[in-house]
Amino acid sequence: MRFGLGPMTMESVQGWRCSGCRKPEGGCCGRKQVDIYEEVLEHAVTAEWWGFDSVWVDERHFTPDSFNSSASVVAAGLSQRTEFVRIGMMPVLGLVNSIYVAEEVACIDNINAGRTIVAGQVPNDETVRGWAGSGASNSVERIIDDIAVMRKSWGPNPFSHHTEFHNIPMNNEIHIEARGIDRISVQPKPAQLEMPLWMTGGADAAEVARRASLPFMAPAHLSVEQLRPLYEGLNPTFEHIVPLIRDVFIAPTTEEAQRLAGGAIRDLYNAQMRAGLDLTPADFDKLVMDTIIIGDPDECIKRLYVYERELGVNYTVARLVYHNMHPGDSARAIQLFGQGVVPEFRMYDLPEQIRKVV
Repeated sequence: MRFGLGPMTMESVQGWRCSGCRKPEGGCCGRKQVDIYEEVLEHAVTAEWWGFDSVWVDERHFTPDSFNSSASVVAAGLSQRTEFVRIGMMPVLGLVNSIYVAEEVACIDNINAGRTIVAGQVPNDETVRGWAGSGASNSVERIIDDIAVMRKSWGPNPFSHHTEFHNIPMNNEIHIEARGIDRISVQPKPAQLEMPLWMTGGADAAEVARRASLPFMAPAHLSVEQLRPLYEGLNPTFEHIVPLIRDVFIAPTTEEAQRLAGGAIRDLYNAQMRAGLDLTPADFDKLVMDTIIIGDPDECIKRLYVYERELGVNYTVARLVYHNMHPGDSARAIQLFGQGVVPEFRMYDLPEQIRKVV
């Protein structure tokens, strides 16, 4: 099994106070958004050091808690801070002409010398309404058409693409330079010969993945029973990748993990619900039992084996970073996960004394 860190959400921090701060409530210097972005870059370096395969960045639009709004910009920053780890970006498709997404991905892939993975998202209804004037759509057909354009854009040959959703090249009287041109070539091309392209999200994303023969990566809040129908019927890819996102926090003891991260994870879910996640606060306790993995290395290993056994998952993207907690605690969790969990799935045929170093 391979492991990614993330997805990084970079939401605004609510109610966080500096360690040892003596200023009155409301007067603490706290952490600003600029601090959150810097922490994400530093956590990516830590993840690379401790053996993670990838670092992922999420994208949300028009949210009250200032979730990150540009996966491509942060992915470019991660590309510069890291050397070997893959950079996973999760752009929201269906909002703009997908050529623009393809161009940004290709630029980032050249910046990081071919380390990019793209997992497209289907926009929710609220996001699409915000972009209605641009012809935005969250229909399965629109997202599949976006994927077709992206694949052509990354290919070696000039192309044309005329459908209900795209008219490439436009070739009309307004675009004088394009008059008479029947094919275009998007530049630059990615550094990779074949760009890894996945889908992530709920049922619509799973349907797109089935029809477009892409790996599907389900979100963190779904249980095994909810995940099972989403993963059924997916076409195997040449790499046989079965990815999954999980909310994870790890500490030397389960009690310490719950004490450090319990409140921060609840804060994250509250922010996600304000951003449109279809859950209620009453669902959180059930999530802790069914989907959220909080514990010591043995507990994390036991829970992750369930997804491998039940769904065939072989690539887990573990969040581990929650911005309403001290960044030092997040960094230590990344280190412990790399020391205590990753070797179990990489060296499962070696003696236990070698695998477990913590």
